[in-house]
Amino acid sequence: MSELPDQPCIEFVEQVTDYLEDAVPPDHRAIIEAHLEICEGCRTLIDQWNETIRLAGRLADTDTTDLDPATRTRLITTFRQSHQP
Repeated sequence: MSELPDQPCIEFVEQVTDYLEDAVPPDHRAIIEAHLEICEGCRTLIDQWNETIRLAGRLADTDTTDLDPATRTRLITTFRQSHQP
């Protein structure tokens, strides 16, 4: 068992992109990784994000033209809303 303090899941979810981009300080990264050792839900979230990144990396710019315009608009709106302060 780790001596590091546990982090609430909601805090982890709010920082998941920073964690995946290796943009958290090493001491906080250790806290996140200790949390991941004990939290199956957050490990699943990381797996899902990694799979999304893997699949998105396979898309070429021309692939987005195959999207239904309404779906494309919803995706862009959702992305923009999730990245507002």
